[in-house]
Amino acid sequence: MPTQIRPDRLLSAVRSVPVFRGLSDQDQRRVAALATIKDYRRGDSLWTEGQAAEFLTVIVRGRVKLLRRTDGGDVILEIFGEGEPVGAIAVYNYMPYPASAICLEPVTLLLLPRRDYFELLDRHPDFARAIIRELTKLVVALARKIEEMRGQRVETRIAQLFLTLAERMGRETKAGVEIPIQLSRQEVADLVGTTVESAIRVLSRWGREKVLITGEKRFLIPSRERLTEVAEEPRAVDRDE
Repeated sequence: MPTQIRPDRLLSAVRSVPVFRGLSDQDQRRVAALATIKDYRRGDSLWTEGQAAEFLTVIVRGRVKLLRRTDGGDVILEIFGEGEPVGAIAVYNYMPYPASAICLEPVTLLLLPRRDYFELLDRHPDFARAIIRELTKLVVALARKIEEMRGQRVETRIAQLFLTLAERMGRETKAGVEIPIQLSRQEVADLVGTTVESAIRVLSRWGREKVLITGEKRFLIPSRERLTEVAEEPRAVDRDE
């Protein structure tokens, strides 16, 4: 079960989240008085598909995956990181969660009751614009993912996945771009819509060729340009579909 964090950390958490930074100090304190902050462990479920969406949920620390369970296995729809609202579309539209949410690593969440969330939207145009911007990014990302997966090589889909992760959460180091996230081969396969065997073959070869290096709780892209070239190579060179 998740454990509740001490109330004196709430204001600091609110101020650390980009969507709340445009609020006045007084309103940030009001959000902190209304919100709850909780810790979860890797693998914990935040909610399941079909569950009522009662809270605006924002990630303070860690990463969360949204997945939908099908007869063919789990399909990962998106990964969310620090500062991003999760499940906001369901909350905004008064609808049940369309997918389940699972912690990819230890996670801290800020939860604001839906009623208070809508009051903030009504009172603060800057906050409303920030939320709408995040929702738009999600819709665009999902649409792009669906389009990119149509008829593309497995290598291309995996390369695009890690280029996207590098853009969203990558850190520049002397060795290359570090992506501080732990993903299993199965999770990579679920994210791009392929088999785990294909994901293993591609990632193993890329590791040998130093295209993408898998480390403990991280991935390293030695050359973003090389990975981009792999993503753009013609279909004829594909060996892993």
